[in-house]
Amino acid sequence: MPSATAKLAALGFCGADDSVNHRHLILLGMTYPTIEWGVLFRPDKEGQPRYATRQWVCRLAELLAQNVVATANASPPIRLAAHLCGSHVNNLLSSSTDLSCANNIDTFLTELYNWGFRRVQVNATAVNGVHTEHLGEEATIQSFLRTTAAHPKLEFIVQKNEETLPLWNGLLKQEALPANIVFLHDESKGTGKEASAWSTDPQFVTSSRKIVGYAGGIKPTNVAKVAQDTMKACQESGGKEFWIDMESGVRSKVIGASGKEGGEEDKFDLSKCYECIDTICELGLIDHPLGM
Repeated sequence: MPSATAKLAALGFCGADDSVNHRHLILLGMTYPTIEWGVLFRPDKEGQPRYATRQWVCRLAELLAQNVVATANASPPIRLAAHLCGSHVNNLLSSSTDLSCANNIDTFLTELYNWGFRRVQVNATAVNGVHTEHLGEEATIQSFLRTTAAHPKLEFIVQKNEETLPLWNGLLKQEALPANIVFLHDESKGTGKEASAWSTDPQFVTSSRKIVGYAGGIKPTNVAKVAQDTMKACQESGGKEFWIDMESGVRSKVIGASGKEGGEEDKFDLSKCYECIDTICELGLIDHPLGM
């Protein structure tokens, strides 16, 4: 039985990196609290487009901490999601059998929380630098569960696609999933490939919040249709809340953006993010500030 109208819980923009002005990011996030800024973490690509440097993330965290002190708020002023790739995911998925891996991922996740991140997406695919040959093994499933139990204040997003089937299928076989595990339908894996249809499978609406996410080829030109279609898919799957997330669709190629000679630079484009925000507001799924 479809639920009542599903609520848009988050509008995700992934790939914020060193090309972005921190205060511009914070200003948009505070103005539109539904926005969730995604930061990709992959150590072997740190500093490249889409992958922020540690210095950039620390400066963002510093500015957010100043806001918390100034406003006496207990929570971070904007929403942040860490999208883990590469060795971070390999450590997480080996943490029940390798103490060093457990220490590494636990230290990093604690750091993320202290920086202001509250959600963690696990991108367990080969294109994201992850060893995928053991995804379905019991040790891998237990490693995932160990990590979620060790960090109950973080919500963990499982990137659900054909490649990650051994992982999510193993998780769904558990007698009861922890409340801090949710699923994102994402066959694109960050490549910008548009989804041909949106899943209505109710088994992925697992938490007590009845929430599920959707990603794949979302951009300013199709975000209105995607938001409407995914809201319907969420309702048909029995969900009460949904989020959409985009990455490639909010990037632009800019010639000589940093003053370097020749070539194009891949930039996280806040103007494209705002196009999406404006469209979602026009649909009535989120609101502009009063007077706008």
